[in-house]
Amino acid sequence: MPKTQPVPDRPSIDQPALLAALRARVIRLEGAGRAAHDTAAIPVCDGLGLPGGGLARATLHEILAAEPGCGAAFAAVLLARSGGTVLWIGAGTDALTAWPPGLARFGLLPAKLILLRAERWSDALWAMEEALGCPAVAGALLAPDWHADPAAAALDLTASRRLQLAAEAGGGIGLLLRPDMANPPPSAAASRWRISALNAAGAGHGMGDPCWQLELLRLRGGRPGGPWAVTWRAAAGRMERDAAA
Repeated sequence: MPKTQPVPDRPSIDQPALLAALRARVIRLEGAGRAAHDTAAIPVCDGLGLPGGGLARATLHEILAAEPGCGAAFAAVLLARSGGTVLWIGAGTDALTAWPPGLARFGLLPAKLILLRAERWSDALWAMEEALGCPAVAGALLAPDWHADPAAAALDLTASRRLQLAAEAGGGIGLLLRPDMANPPPSAAASRWRISALNAAGAGHGMGDPCWQLELLRLRGGRPGGPWAVTWRAAAGRMERDAAA
């Protein structure tokens, strides 16, 4: 029987070349090498009682989603409200792929969106850190392989602290989008949200306004809250809280 040749590891991405390309793309989109970020909090939804009225910029936030569609939709709303160029970084061979026309329904326009996919988790983490540290980037999202073993895309406290420090340096908002889990590991994220769909259109694929259940599990300098029933009004570009919930 002939010997089986070992399969060589796939080479890591060319980080310097990718970084140069991303910087050039951001500069073209913004028309300048440095974006003047708004310092106001990014609004989420009226009636949630968030300190400052929304999510702080220059900060890392975490989203736990019951299924990919509602998580991507909620993340798109937040990124769109950052007001500038954003990066959507998928990690792994089955990473959550962004569909620009679908994200546009939630205010995230393709002209402001840069998509990046990295097969290696280490490369995705590197790209996220570089993106958050760039002042011309208003926001960046990191989404792991949705169906892989969570341990394969572990984000320990040290790694999340590096992302938080990068966000502080760059001034944009950082989002970690991951599947919901019973006992999420500790992280340096300033807030942790849980979202799930409340109706068939909740994933963002239906024709009606999607309705979600939103819960704030943790907030630095604030108190947890919810769950709340909220509806995304696509025509108005507004998220509304259900008064009965």
